[in-house]
Amino acid sequence: MSWLPSPADEAARYRVHICFGPNCSPRGSHALLPVLEGAIRRHGLTSQVEIIIASCRNRCDDGPSMNVYPGPFFYNWLTPEAIERIVELHLLGATPVEQYLYPRRAAGAAPR
Repeated sequence: MSWLPSPADEAARYRVHICFGPNCSPRGSHALLPVLEGAIRRHGLTSQVEIIIASCRNRCDDGPSMNVYPGPFFYNWLTPEAIERIVELHLLGATPVEQYLYPRRAAGAAPR
């Protein structure tokens, strides 16, 4: 069986995988989904961004996390403010947000 993209998949410029795994979920990833959806909607990106609920992204100590494709770009330590910045700067402005990229972190500390 072959996989064929749907018309919506072909139109999406970005695919965003937000982790709902067993470590990111208790750290707030479920609460970030409506923030992500709202930011995408406010910036008029609904036809350009596909959101995919994903299982573990294997960065459990640094969650909540999400991946942005093409790239991939691995974002960690997500908060509502981080989601807003990533949507505005990366998904709208095509500039990755270095502060939340994995594995970047100073002396083992998250950028909170």
